[in-house]
Amino acid sequence: MHESIEQQMRTLKLGGLAKSWRTVEFESPEQYLRDLLTLEARERDTNRINRMVKMAGFHVIKTLDDFVWNKAIELPNGLTREYMTDLAFLKRKENLIFMGTVGTGKTHLAAAIAMKACEQGRHTRFFTAASLANLLLEKNQKGQLATFLKMMKKVELVVVDEVGFVPLHKDAAELLFQVVSDCYERRSLIITTNLEFSGWNTVFGDNRLTAALVDRLIHHSHILVFSGESYRLTQSIRRQR
Repeated sequence: MHESIEQQMRTLKLGGLAKSWRTVEFESPEQYLRDLLTLEARERDTNRINRMVKMAGFHVIKTLDDFVWNKAIELPNGLTREYMTDLAFLKRKENLIFMGTVGTGKTHLAAAIAMKACEQGRHTRFFTAASLANLLLEKNQKGQLATFLKMMKKVELVVVDEVGFVPLHKDAAELLFQVVSDCYERRSLIITTNLEFSGWNTVFGDNRLTAALVDRLIHHSHILVFSGESYRLTQSIRRQR
């Protein structure tokens, strides 16, 4: 019994065609073949982006279209929104540090920029500081740390969210320092934090390690200050009214 056309397409790994080839109208051989190839290419791009988004490890999907810029977000001199959202900082291996109070949009903007990177086919990873610390400890205990760090070298953008919310174990702090050191001038970081740098020693527990970590982070970095009221609190009050 002969395979159906769809089965033959799937055998040839033409999943996009197998799903939608019947929707393509025929006007000429060249047009028909071109439209079929375009259909398959579009499907592969979508699947690739979906794989990269899944691999990134987002907690919640955020986009730049959903982000509300406001006057409470202070950009340093020389930095524009477009420089960040067009991902120009990645080419120069620069970091973005979002510093400010809870609920002011730091995580949303970090996740949205990381999503844009995924859409452009750039390898991205998204962690909270606590989850990355726990993962590093686990990999180290299982003898898998070297393999994990080697994988991280393929990543172009690493987001570490919520630095400052949870104090880190000494071993975890040292491992996180190793990740930051490996990224230095090789790939970009986006850090979100509710603490000024002077308070980071309460998170990492060692003044010398904290100073070395901050020194590597702020070199080639743009620091944005998020102030104002909590967006989530404001939205909650509005709903209650």
